Order: sequence, then C-alpha cells, then structure tokens
Amino acid sequence: MRRHTAPEPPSSTAAQMNSATLLPPSATDQERALELATARLGDVPVLVREAWNPDTCPAELLPWLAWAFSVDEWQESWSEAEKRGVIKSALYVHKKKGTLAALKRAVAPLGYIIRIIEWFEETPHGAPYTFRLEVGVLDKGVNETIYQQMERIIRTYKNVRSQMLSLTIKGEVSGKAYFAAGMMSGVETTVYPYVAEDIESIAGMYWAAGEQSADTVAVYPV
Repeated sequence: MRRHTAPEPPSSTAAQMNSATLLPPSATDQERALELATARLGDVPVLVREAWNPDTCPAELLPWLAWAFSVDEWQESWSEAEKRGVIKSALYVHKKKGTLAALKRAVAPLGYIIRIIEWFEETPHGAPYTFRLEVGVLDKGVNETIYQQMERIIRTYKNVRSQMLSLTIKGEVSGKAYFAAGMMSGVETTVYPYVAEDIESIAGMYWAAGEQSADTVAVYPV
C-alpha cells in the first residue's frame, strides 16, 4: 500500500523568487541558488552620496576618501574629527597651494596656529625669500612626531621659491577674559511744606522840576 505525502509549502522567499524568476523551467539548482543569493543585494544600502561627503562618510572609509581627495598628509593616530577636517580642507589647500592661506588652512583642522615671519619683517631684514615659522599647539603636547609632521606639511604647501630657516613649536593655552562695568545715577529731591511769606516788590521813584522866565524890553526913539 502506497502512502502519499503532501509536499511542504514553499518558503516566502522561495515563493517570491518563483513568482519573479527569469530562469527557465530547465534551470539547474545551482542557477536557482545563485538567483536567490543575488536577490538579497537589493537590500544592501549603497551610500554613494554619503561616502563622498566628509561629514557623513563612515569612519572606516575615511582613509579612502582622503586618498580620493589627494590629502598629502594623513595619520591614523588623528582623531575622527581631525581626519574629517583635513579632508574637508583638501580641495581648498590644493587650489591655494603655495600661499599663506593654504598653510594656515592645512594645519587648522589639527589644532595648530601658525605665524610666519618673512624676511622683510625681520629687523634687520633677512635673506630675501626666506621665512621663519612659529607654530602654536593648543590642545596637545609637543614631541618629535609633531615636529616632523609640521615640517612635512609646511614643505608641502609653501611656495617653492621661499626657504624656511627655522620652525619653532610651542604650546599655547587660550582662555576667555570677562570684563564688566556698571554705573548708577540718581537725583535726590527734598519737598518741604508750603509756607506763605511776604512778597516784596522793589521799584524806583523819580522827581523832576523845571523853571522858565523871560524879560521884555521896549526901546523908544529919542
């Protein structure tokens, strides 16, 4: 006696694949398995727009984004904020390369403040087309690694003609100073009770007198 077993219902994924499949009925099991595996690729997010934005790029992709933006100096020891800042500044510093603006912009994301003293600003004047550089480090210590890193950045973004004579790195501490001033003024008025007093009026009195006389003389003939 033969016993008939009802077939198992297909899974939802398999049913969906069977309804949307482009394979012919003669497709092999391997072809159907490949179709099922590749169907899941549509659920994988493709963050192309986000990956090309330094602000939204996933942290693990930042080194490749820096390479795409031609970042000249890159250190894995930098914080994530420093890495994003360097990438954001890359296009600007490449356009302004060889200028003081490019130097300042290149080191700003790393928390450095630079001051360039050119040859004509020295007393007496130095050798033409030379400069000295002072770097203020705000939130980190100064060591040999930072010194070498700053030297590479400066030599990369300075103009070719100028020669750096010295590089001085010093730690700086910044803070806020608060000033306040105040002024208060007023008028004090005392009101006394009303007292009636004699009112005097001063005026002048004038007198005048006048007199007029005349003599009449008659002359007769002799």
